[in-house]
Amino acid sequence: MNPTQAQRIKSAAFTYVPESSGDQYNQRIPKKAFTVSPTDFVILSRKSDNTYAVERYGADLKAAWSTPVKLFGQETVEAFSQNKETALLITHRVQADQGSQALYGRLFDVSTGKELKQTKLLEAPSRSRRLAVATSADGSKLVTYHSITQNEELRSIRAAVYDASLAKIKDRSYDLAGAGPQVSAQVQIDNHGNQFVSVLTSNSMRLSVRRYNNRDNEIKVMEVMLGGVFDSTKVYVMDTHFKLHQDSSLYAAVLVAEEKTGDYYSLKMVRFDYAAGKMRFADEFRFTPDFMAQVTKSTNAKRLEDIYLSDILISNEGQTLVITEKKYTDGGENSDYHAKELLLFAYDEYLHPTWNSVILKNQLAPASEGFAGISYSAHLVGNRLQLLTLETLKGKTDLYTRSIHLLTGASEAPKAVGLNVANDKQVAFVKDFTTWLDERTITAVNRPSKASAGLRLSRITFKN
Repeated sequence: MNPTQAQRIKSAAFTYVPESSGDQYNQRIPKKAFTVSPTDFVILSRKSDNTYAVERYGADLKAAWSTPVKLFGQETVEAFSQNKETALLITHRVQADQGSQALYGRLFDVSTGKELKQTKLLEAPSRSRRLAVATSADGSKLVTYHSITQNEELRSIRAAVYDASLAKIKDRSYDLAGAGPQVSAQVQIDNHGNQFVSVLTSNSMRLSVRRYNNRDNEIKVMEVMLGGVFDSTKVYVMDTHFKLHQDSSLYAAVLVAEEKTGDYYSLKMVRFDYAAGKMRFADEFRFTPDFMAQVTKSTNAKRLEDIYLSDILISNEGQTLVITEKKYTDGGENSDYHAKELLLFAYDEYLHPTWNSVILKNQLAPASEGFAGISYSAHLVGNRLQLLTLETLKGKTDLYTRSIHLLTGASEAPKAVGLNVANDKQVAFVKDFTTWLDERTITAVNRPSKASAGLRLSRITFKN
């Protein structure tokens, strides 16, 4: 997609109450909108302190249906997903008087909005770690899980696997006692229902990934040392990011840092290929003085700071792109949030590095919004990556698009969409509701620059 101009086809008033709590660095539900047809999409919208709504919008940008969801007491939304026929909302409820916590699933028909089912998925003592859930990319499978600890160390995980109708497929127990000391694990589930449990052990040096299927009790384990002493420098794992591919493989991107100085040392990537039964390693990308000189030239920053792994994108041909983002706050209570440059690292289908680049941006948001309106949205079509950001460039605040070729790294200058977005301390853009209806059409929620105007839901079509 090479947009040279954008035309806003339609716009309508939109009601939304911003989230008032939670981890602003790690949104519990970063995506609250899903495409269900070339013209329609479903969203999860907060209407008041204890009321949400699952809604479907059509070509006219009017709600075809809106189903309210009331929350009870200490209940919060935990996950939102969608498949071809249903939308799924999962909530986390604490009943302090009973000393329990539980995950509840609510299923909605995407054609009518009718609530089809509500059921308790998993329960545990409230004093335990917070229950968690992972959903598959196509919304057809989910796994709920309870981390069981001893002296703050993770010993095992009790899990339950469900299909899209919230029918239980299997109860599972992931015994991690033999993996060595660890404090946490990440769980993913693919479209087939296989579960992948990733744990860091050996003082953040070793990454262990275990795959569990639903047919039998077979457990396949792959491990790799990512920290240790290299060229007389001791390094440890600082950050990890995982991406499931539907060919029964898990991609892991890892930032490692020097133990002595805390400086970023390198980027590593491993593909845990369970179909082939082996690990595939990308060439390590060292943050050498030459690389840092290029970064400094682009950003004026003398060293890498506040860099986080944010995404792994994989094309149909197997090309891979790892994205990191610089994010931080000014420090102190109610301080502003910043989202700055992206570092892009590309690999071919054999995990050989092909190119890397810096995408400059400079975004600012008040503490009340966190990263809900800044950062970026990424969409990959074929070998063309589209990035959407809210920025103020040359005095114009707008949504901007950047088109980047996955094979060569060639990119176009950012181009304004033309939404005339407000530039003040109020909500200007709600990134969670951004959807790509097709290769050329997106929907977005923003507030125009007119002081009296509320939020607007817009459909935007890019033209060549």
